[in-house]
Amino acid sequence: METITAFGDSVLKGVIYEDEHYKVSDSSFQKICEESFGIVIENKAKFGSTISKGESIFERNLDTIRHSSGKYVVLEFGGNDCDFNWKEVAETPDEEHLPMSTIENFTATYSAIIKEIKEMGKIPVLLSLPPIDSARYFKQISRGLNGENIMRWMREDRQYITNWHERYNIEIFKLAIANEVPVIDITSVFLEKKNYSYYLCEDGIHPNVKGHRLIAQAIKDHVTRRNISFDENKG
Repeated sequence: METITAFGDSVLKGVIYEDEHYKVSDSSFQKICEESFGIVIENKAKFGSTISKGESIFERNLDTIRHSSGKYVVLEFGGNDCDFNWKEVAETPDEEHLPMSTIENFTATYSAIIKEIKEMGKIPVLLSLPPIDSARYFKQISRGLNGENIMRWMREDRQYITNWHERYNIEIFKLAIANEVPVIDITSVFLEKKNYSYYLCEDGIHPNVKGHRLIAQAIKDHVTRRNISFDENKG
């Protein structure tokens, strides 16, 4: 049975938000894909992980990757990288605030990880990001904070959150092209729905169980179109 190593954040980890608590779902897209493809996914994703934190985890698991029976290494980052310290924003809305990872650091670090994986003779596979619901996410990030100040910093436009998140998502596709590696589009399956928020948790950013089914379907479709085999004996 082929083993695939995966690195990313809470989306890849399978975290969902229910009853105002975060938990790992038993029906995540990882579980669905393992059953569908007959593979094992060595999931090294971590809640809250940025690309820099992911790089540290990646470096600690180099031997695991080298000795893995699989040829693919899955990477899913960006959702936390584009985020801000909303407490600081709420307290000083007239000051400049940088995201957890600037675009420059995000792309440079991501590229370095991709390069290292290729040098080990493995194939990096990038996952794009699911879209977010600005209204729900704003409600979540402003809990206990001065929401008016956060809105002031965003120039009274909650859509800024979605636009900025999509800026990093676009960068993922550009990274795949620049580094000549595959990218699985898990964004479009949400956007094709008339109300994609139905597939997101109440926090507006994590896919719910129905959303994880969408992601699993997007991955299955990608595998089918590319005629990818997970039989290690077939190469």
